[in-house]
Amino acid sequence: MASNRSVQFPVRDTPFSMKVKKHDRSVVMRLSGSCTMNVAAQLGENIKKLASESPRFIVLEMSTLDFIESTGLGSIVAGYLRLRRHQGEVRLVAPSEAIARLLDLTRLTQLFEVYKTVDEALASSPNS
Repeated sequence: MASNRSVQFPVRDTPFSMKVKKHDRSVVMRLSGSCTMNVAAQLGENIKKLASESPRFIVLEMSTLDFIESTGLGSIVAGYLRLRRHQGEVRLVAPSEAIARLLDLTRLTQLFEVYKTVDEALASSPNS
């Protein structure tokens, strides 16, 4: 039987931004605002570029990310696939309730570890 669950996002049109900070062999990207189709390619290019540097983890801090659509999720998955070739991991931190439901509905929580804090994501052992 098909599930009739839906995900409701708050109506916001906050500009999207990414801030990158390197930590030893890991990278933290703080994602803010609304990740729409117009900026998803930018997110994907940045994740791919970082993945090519072979960090142990790319941590996506999402506490101030208001919205993400399918192309943004696709960019994260593409980055995950590239980083995995270098034995790295993409980790997600503090997604909003709506984004957490979306990750669950799309079963991306089976692909990505989700953490409460950046420190927790950086300190956890690799899953390899």
